[in-house]
Amino acid sequence: MKDGELGRLYSDGEVIFKEGDKGDTMYVIQSGKVKITKKTAAEEIVIAEIGKSEIFGEMALFDRLPRSATAAASGEARVLSIDKKKLFTTISRDPTLVFKILESMSSRIRGLNENLTRFRKRETGVANLCLDIDTTCRLILDEAKHLIPAENGSVMLLDEKGKSLCIKAAFGKEADQKLSLGRGEGIAGDVLKSGKAELVNNVTYDSRFVPGKAQISCMLCVPLKYQEHIFGVINMSNSSERLFTLDDLKLLRSLAIYASIAIQNARNFSSLKDAANEILIHATLLDV
Repeated sequence: MKDGELGRLYSDGEVIFKEGDKGDTMYVIQSGKVKITKKTAAEEIVIAEIGKSEIFGEMALFDRLPRSATAAASGEARVLSIDKKKLFTTISRDPTLVFKILESMSSRIRGLNENLTRFRKRETGVANLCLDIDTTCRLILDEAKHLIPAENGSVMLLDEKGKSLCIKAAFGKEADQKLSLGRGEGIAGDVLKSGKAELVNNVTYDSRFVPGKAQISCMLCVPLKYQEHIFGVINMSNSSERLFTLDDLKLLRSLAIYASIAIQNARNFSSLKDAANEILIHATLLDV
């Protein structure tokens, strides 16, 4: 970037972009500081406070997803915006920008790990979360087993096309890892569609129930949701005569709130790696 290239001046507390906004621009801080925050069900968490020459909002250029956090000036700050076309023009002129972006991504990954570590210490009861989606789902299900006595369980997420629920983790003597359900299909598909948690203590009387390998008598099903987008469900079921209670349902709903954030963090990490690879490929082409 050219010396003296000026961005916009933001006053203290002025929002640069909000969590959930559509993004197609990254930013470079020319002076002052910017605070990055994220909302959870319980509170707003400060992810980072960054200063001069640091980059933020770069993921929007690569994954085209809504902003995953809110950025606001912390004190007076001057911030330069760069869209995708301008980014690659700038990289061609000044390849060192590639390394600044990669450094920013690396720092973001470390910060994500630290936030997850702090998150584990809260009242959520979600322990040992990691950044791999499949492993995260298995650990969430392990925690669900500790909270709620159940003989079977699964975490189901929407596939890449957003049409079918597929099992990412499961337990039980006859767990069917290949089972998939469309939107509105079965109790899980209906919960995905409605966004409402359900306790069904006699599935034989429920016309929505789709039998699988395991002989199920009762079940709990709660949605996984992030920024009003429902992307999966957690199922717990029994084959015996043991019934679930409303307290069981409340516990699973509470776990689902934090499980949703953990899974979204895992997805963000995956996107981060893909974006870094794209930048590295572009940087390699510049050297050819």
